[in-house]
Amino acid sequence: MTRKADFRKRLLIYGPIAVSLFILGALVWPNLDDLLAAVYSAKPFYLFCSLLFAFTSYLCMGLSLWEVLKILGHRLPFSEAFGISFVSTTVNYFVSSGGVSGFATRAHLLSKRHIPYGISVTSSVVISVFIYVVLALIIVEGMFLQMLKASNYGVSFFQDVIGVLCVLAFAFFLILMFFHNELRYAWSRKLFHLVNKFSYLFSRKEIPEESFLQFEVQLTKGIETIKARRYELPLVLTYVCLDWVSNILILHYAFKALGTHMHTSTLIIGFALGQLMTIIPILPGGLGAMEAAMTAAYSGMGVPVGQALAASLVFRFFYYLIPAFGSIFIYWGLRMSEPRYDFSGRSHHAKKEGLPGAGEVPGQNP
Repeated sequence: MTRKADFRKRLLIYGPIAVSLFILGALVWPNLDDLLAAVYSAKPFYLFCSLLFAFTSYLCMGLSLWEVLKILGHRLPFSEAFGISFVSTTVNYFVSSGGVSGFATRAHLLSKRHIPYGISVTSSVVISVFIYVVLALIIVEGMFLQMLKASNYGVSFFQDVIGVLCVLAFAFFLILMFFHNELRYAWSRKLFHLVNKFSYLFSRKEIPEESFLQFEVQLTKGIETIKARRYELPLVLTYVCLDWVSNILILHYAFKALGTHMHTSTLIIGFALGQLMTIIPILPGGLGAMEAAMTAAYSGMGVPVGQALAASLVFRFFYYLIPAFGSIFIYWGLRMSEPRYDFSGRSHHAKKEGLPGAGEVPGQNP
């Protein structure tokens, strides 16, 4: 049974990656010559701009987490909030788990800094609601612009409609959890066990010690705090919007680097179609599917296939792969800065700051 369980875990992680690489290979191989020609002619300055906006995107993610935690009454140094957001986001992109891996990683890293699991989940839910609402608006805008450009409605139009409905449905579900106590209780129990499971996979020594009732109390308290201080949320929404703008600019400068100048509406249409593919839960970060959708969209609007594919790969490289390697060092830095524990089980940092020790419920200061 242990071997079977271990095989299933590996299949869950590596299976989707293998499928994504197969899709990507089938897309790249027939267009390899055009792709290489486009890459060789790329302008370094615009590539640097594209990379810069990738950093700006992750910076805005860190700011959104930092701000939500402040609203919830848990202040962290910005460098730590940024690092935790950075690492959890990259994990979420590479482990196809419907977002649970990112939740679990963030909860694990925040718990090391005495942030309760309920508060971690609350902050993640708030940010996720804004992310998906803004994404839905971008897709709606792309769909509307596509309607203006196209004389007839093809399959891609109906794919857009379905994608918008799925994204809005998920965002509505998260919002409903805030206001419907029974629904929140039922799903918070499931979420607690999922986060617990992924936390165990992430670090076998870091299984949550809190009971579900404590988790539920913390989650409810966090949600009530958000409701009471909802007028402070526009700043979080601003950071999320800047994150998406930075994403679009990564792709914009990728095309400029390849010598392709396009109208803003064309850029947004292709970006929206590509982002629809990233929400496929079985593929890590929509790898393969996003590139295929962007290439098809832009080539259908007159951009050479080689340049469209090269731009989507530049976007993937700068926004996904480089941050993934960088997160290894950031994670190491976060581990090095974790509070140390003495033989009494109480951390030196907790003693100094008056925070709860290992035997106390994190986040509940006397």
